[in-house]
Amino acid sequence: MISLRAYRSISFLFLLHLLALLGIACQSPKEQMPKEPSSEQSSTPAADNCRTVEHEKGETEICGQPQRVATLSPHILDNLLALGVQPAAHADSNVPSTPEFDQPEAQIPYLGRYITTQPVNLGLRDSPSIERLVQLEPDLIVGESWLSEKQYQLLSQVAPTMLFNDRPGAIQHWRYSIEGVAKAVDKETEAKALLGQYSEKIAATREQLAPVVAAYPNVMVIDSDTALSAISLSDDHTATNLLREVGFEIVSSESSSLVSGSNPQVSIEIIPQIETDLVFVMAWGDDNMLDPQKDTQQKWNDNPLLNQMSVAKEGRVFFVNYYLWGSHTRGPITERLILEQLPQMLLPLVDEAQ
Repeated sequence: MISLRAYRSISFLFLLHLLALLGIACQSPKEQMPKEPSSEQSSTPAADNCRTVEHEKGETEICGQPQRVATLSPHILDNLLALGVQPAAHADSNVPSTPEFDQPEAQIPYLGRYITTQPVNLGLRDSPSIERLVQLEPDLIVGESWLSEKQYQLLSQVAPTMLFNDRPGAIQHWRYSIEGVAKAVDKETEAKALLGQYSEKIAATREQLAPVVAAYPNVMVIDSDTALSAISLSDDHTATNLLREVGFEIVSSESSSLVSGSNPQVSIEIIPQIETDLVFVMAWGDDNMLDPQKDTQQKWNDNPLLNQMSVAKEGRVFFVNYYLWGSHTRGPITERLILEQLPQMLLPLVDEAQ
């Protein structure tokens, strides 16, 4: 079992050796140094309040409340922001060229508006910069096992590293990882509150959308690139799980004889043949993560097969961003944003019919 205090005793020679291997010495001083942390951030976590945290790679002992936390994915960032923890560094799937997220609201979709720091930019979530982590000297590194398992040993030499998994079974959800993440940052009370608030929000939204569910019970959720060239029927994503929880039936490969397999690829010709009351199109684009749904909607409207569907003619096709609605982000903030949008999108359907 690894103690946080043990990491503080890593020898200066070891760090110099690691820096040399990574080639940091070749960079300019401006490039090497992140923002000077505040005196509060610079303090070593207190020796009391030590606890053992279980995660996918074993157990790690943490003492006090870590002040410099590095997040290695949008999902982990969502969890920590919801718990009231600001990131000192972050890795994402689409990052700016700047050494820091100096304009997080514009640089990190949806979650950036909740960031009050200027986190060090660690690069891509599947290959975060070890050099910048070493320079930062974080108190804690938190990531997902499916993304960071191969780098775990190296990351653990920099700081205590914990990798979590939010899919212990068939359903992927933040409630399966939030308690471990919260224990790591000494925010267990906040995690319990988030879980309670989630249940309350689901119940309230279910009641609010009951007339829509009664009128339009079946929902097809697909994910697509902006060109409509790669389309999949999605029955296991953040949006589909939420839609189920508020009462909708999800059109899946099991419920339709026209498709087969898990999250199968479907063609434009097949989509109009699938019976459904509502359609959600989760759009994604490598070159446009902030607003890909507009391009996808335009392609849909231009396609004679798709725009002649009854759901399209009657305004029951909704275009949303996969970054938020798919499984890319996942977390308490993500789900709160979706649950706030659903009534705004769907209630006009029954209001107009009355």
